[in-house]
Amino acid sequence: MSTRSRGREESTKRDSREYWNKRAANFTRFATGEYEQWLMQLLALNPGEVVLDMGCATGTLAVPLARAGHHVHACDFAEAMLEILDERAAAEQLPISSHLLAWEDDWEAAGLGANSVDVAFASRSLMTEAVAPFIAKLDSAARSRAAVVVPASLPPSSDPRLLTYLGRTAKHPRNPRKVLRALRALGRVPVTASTTTFRPMRFDSFDEARSDLRRLARSEPFTVREQRLFDDYATQHLTRKVVQSPTGEDRQMWVLDYPLPVTWVFIGWRTEESEWG
Repeated sequence: MSTRSRGREESTKRDSREYWNKRAANFTRFATGEYEQWLMQLLALNPGEVVLDMGCATGTLAVPLARAGHHVHACDFAEAMLEILDERAAAEQLPISSHLLAWEDDWEAAGLGANSVDVAFASRSLMTEAVAPFIAKLDSAARSRAAVVVPASLPPSSDPRLLTYLGRTAKHPRNPRKVLRALRALGRVPVTASTTTFRPMRFDSFDEARSDLRRLARSEPFTVREQRLFDDYATQHLTRKVVQSPTGEDRQMWVLDYPLPVTWVFIGWRTEESEWG
């Protein structure tokens, strides 16, 4: 039986929540296994530890962690993601408690306040500029260890090739430095590791693919010239092809004809006086 905190701050972006709700149906189908294995090895959980997964999506990490015997508090601000997660957990009777919870919400009201879990982590979900208060929330919730994975290159919400074509400046993230600065302020000693993934751009229709490609050019309105360039770019680089999902299912989908690499940095730390691991 899932428990869900319904509170939200006005600062939660409605358009982002709607976007992730729309992506929920295909999110599990095209999850990437290599990244999840990399992160689970770095987390190195001890048997039976209780875990908080902030930004859990449809359970890419929560499900395998629960299968391994961990009770997982899986949190996300997208209702559709949690609905799919709840279905997966119910089908296998997994020890997962889902929470409709955003970074800005009251975690204590959701039962996830100070020292509520053994390990708290956020996998590719901490994209805000002001990271310090959220690092403090993870640190407070975890009795033993906490971790985040943040982009060290342009995040998956931007496409440097498209931005260059349009003449727009790419804004590189400073999240790793900001996380490390926040940890220094807390007196924590971090450990780090990095990996590169390739974001899949796979959609059921050209219009859906074009809409998502528009997001990768940043939110500022297009000039007339930029709109013309973007229309040409979408026609050139969005193609239809047969895509095989991890389950072996073949589907005709619209895809971007080049890879979108993203470099991710794992930053883990002890919330008690001992070394990581």
